[in-house]
Amino acid sequence: MYRKTVLDNGLTVVTEEIPEFRSCSLGIWVGVGSRDEADHQAGLSHFLEHILFKGTRHRSAYEIARQMDCVGGQLNAFTDKEHTCFYARVMHAHVPLALEILSDMMLHCLLDAEEVEREKGVILEEIRMFEDTPDDLTFNLFADTLWGAHPLGRRVIGDGAVISALTPATLRKFVSERYRAASMLVSAAGHVDHDDFVSRVEERLAGLSRLPHQRVLEPPRPLVAPQVRYKDCEQAYLCYGREAIPHTDERRYALLVLDSILGGSMSSRLFQEIRENRGLVYSVGTFQNSYFDAGMFGIYAGTSASKVQEVLDVTREILDQMRSHGLTPEELERGREHLKGSVALGMESTSNRMMRLARSELYHRRLISLSEVIQKIDEVTPEAVEELGSWLLDHGRYALAVLGPVEHVDGVQARPLEPDTAAAREAARAMPRR
Repeated sequence: MYRKTVLDNGLTVVTEEIPEFRSCSLGIWVGVGSRDEADHQAGLSHFLEHILFKGTRHRSAYEIARQMDCVGGQLNAFTDKEHTCFYARVMHAHVPLALEILSDMMLHCLLDAEEVEREKGVILEEIRMFEDTPDDLTFNLFADTLWGAHPLGRRVIGDGAVISALTPATLRKFVSERYRAASMLVSAAGHVDHDDFVSRVEERLAGLSRLPHQRVLEPPRPLVAPQVRYKDCEQAYLCYGREAIPHTDERRYALLVLDSILGGSMSSRLFQEIRENRGLVYSVGTFQNSYFDAGMFGIYAGTSASKVQEVLDVTREILDQMRSHGLTPEELERGREHLKGSVALGMESTSNRMMRLARSELYHRRLISLSEVIQKIDEVTPEAVEELGSWLLDHGRYALAVLGPVEHVDGVQARPLEPDTAAAREAARAMPRR
């Protein structure tokens, strides 16, 4: 059963009670991500995600870990483009402890200067690891290619120069401005009693700032210039796509079906033709990301440098064919059933339920139930998919990012890979937009 309460300080609490489950997942969500950062703040949200685990006024970093380990619980966090989430999964009897630890981290983190310096080293090593991972780099290059200097084009992990210059005072100021009750949400799913949980949240998070929080989001404008970057690695990687639809767009169900048919499964057109029939790749598929006011849709592949152009040409043929001739009744049925099965299987995890519950509230201000999702998927018509596809699959408006040991693609000469820094992003502001 879904319930929602807004506390006096503006904090929203949402729960989904499932008494037959033995566990509960709970998360504290903060309405700040990498897109909320200016260039000189690049990586602050992600840094805070790390440093909040490093000790509070009441617990050392070791005590935080030990107390969760003693009850067999899991404690973690993540940062994305639009949110930061701190979450736990425990047996239902230990929900009070998990909430207490998470709340302690939110309100009483020390932000100790010595710990901040130590964590800088950790983050800088994470950045180096990221830069040694070509497939991750390619997705980041694609976001930069599509969104340019807009914060959505920046990697979540941040800028090494910004991280190196961070001080505890900078972090405290960022927390005071962003970590406010009105910009936060607490969600829980599993074996949890709503009234008891709300009472505990009210007690534990009463110290959150009651100051209003106004989030100003500037919509991105897509770019057209392709980027081909040379990197000495075994394979070449490509991302090829365009701007798509925001999270609240009603066409999202048609997009899900289209995505499944084109590249979202092993029976999809891209996988069958490019991998199974032609043997050009090991990995190929589609991806989509939706935000408050924007979205992206694209195709990714990893292949030998000598095959990049062929993979790209075949991909365009598949896009043209689907755009011109639509989909078959069998594909529509398969796409629907694939989606419904994926959604239903995901509901067996309390962590997935907690995150789905939170995102539903954050983006739609209500719970979109499983039955509603399935109904919306069943209502997707061939006409809806084809209408969306006529716009979305027009690869004349696609951005292209290629990374690997290539000399040129589509007649574009490869250039050395540039670091994702504030200075580089400032230079990107001069690039042409459409």
